[in-house]
Amino acid sequence: MGVFLALAVAVPAQGATSPPPPPKGSPPPPPPSNSPPPPPPGQPGPPPPSSPVYVPVAPPVPVVVGPPPPPPLPIGLRIIYAPFYAAGLVLRYGVYYLIVAPVEVFGRALSYGVEGGVDHGGDQQQQQQN
Repeated sequence: MGVFLALAVAVPAQGATSPPPPPKGSPPPPPPSNSPPPPPPGQPGPPPPSSPVYVPVAPPVPVVVGPPPPPPLPIGLRIIYAPFYAAGLVLRYGVYYLIVAPVEVFGRALSYGVEGGVDHGGDQQQQQQN
């Protein structure tokens, strides 16, 4: 078993050696294929590659995953529901405009007085004194 492992390790090592050097006087090997061909004589070459530029990447847009929205109510249920919806709107906004808003306005009137926090005529008195 040990001889087999020694041969298995030794055989790839012999095949992995570099090829022999070319004989003297032979032409040089061609350049790698990924380099551009050299420019013709008398013409400037391509510009040197520019330095890499950092371009910030926007983060991915979050995707909210949740249950799908419920389907709309059938027409019959909408007709039954409509008067209760209207009554809710009347109660909500009716209570606000009939009770809450007048109390707020009355409270401001008591706080600021008849002038409403604005000094009328103060500018005229200052101009007359000058």
